[in-house]
Amino acid sequence: MKVKAKLKKDVVKVKAMFKNPMVGKEEAEKKKVDPEFITHIVAKHKGNIVYEVSTGAFISKNPLFKFEFKGGAKGDELELTSTDNNGKTETKKVKIK
Repeated sequence: MKVKAKLKKDVVKVKAMFKNPMVGKEEAEKKKVDPEFITHIVAKHKGNIVYEVSTGAFISKNPLFKFEFKGGAKGDELELTSTDNNGKTETKKVKIK
């Protein structure tokens, strides 16, 4: 997972790229691999959820998500957590620049 968070005019702009094959059941059967795709993403700032999304296998490989929120400051910590269909979670913390 790669994450960038920058403060511009009181708005924190976030770009997050998740490494995941995003292979659904049908495509996995064709490729003879196990289905694997991100099902849920949550971003938290100071313990508050600022972004939350449920996804599925319909998104492209290694998806890129962009979002904005207010209330952040330079040096604050942003935490992103992704969960896949197998229950595997990945968490990354970054400081807002």
